[in-house]
Amino acid sequence: MKIEWEKSEVLPGEGIALERRLAFGQEMSCLQVIAPESGELNMQPHWHDNEQWVVVTEGTLVFEVEGVEYELNAGDVAFIPARKRHTATRVGEGGAVLLEFSAPARLDLVPGSIVPSSMRFD
Repeated sequence: MKIEWEKSEVLPGEGIALERRLAFGQEMSCLQVIAPESGELNMQPHWHDNEQWVVVTEGTLVFEVEGVEYELNAGDVAFIPARKRHTATRVGEGGAVLLEFSAPARLDLVPGSIVPSSMRFD
């Protein structure tokens, strides 16, 4: 099955200038994230029971996992184990586009979902 991102609904924002679209199956979800501008993201570190893979397809993204900072450039892949505190901190010059794969699926992001958020901030 081909995912046509441009035909997918843009998810509501969370105070950050990111465009997010979601595709999901029974076991895994994929979130396309477009950060059109460079700069600090000021996202609160969080964790969840989902393991996560991040694939940067364009630009540069800086993120932190358990206090260690990583810079990802187009073509780079990162793995975030379940229950590890992490956050995206900065978008490089020219913005970035990434795919964020989560297992189990992030059904809390489905528009209209009554599933509680999987994100934890403690």
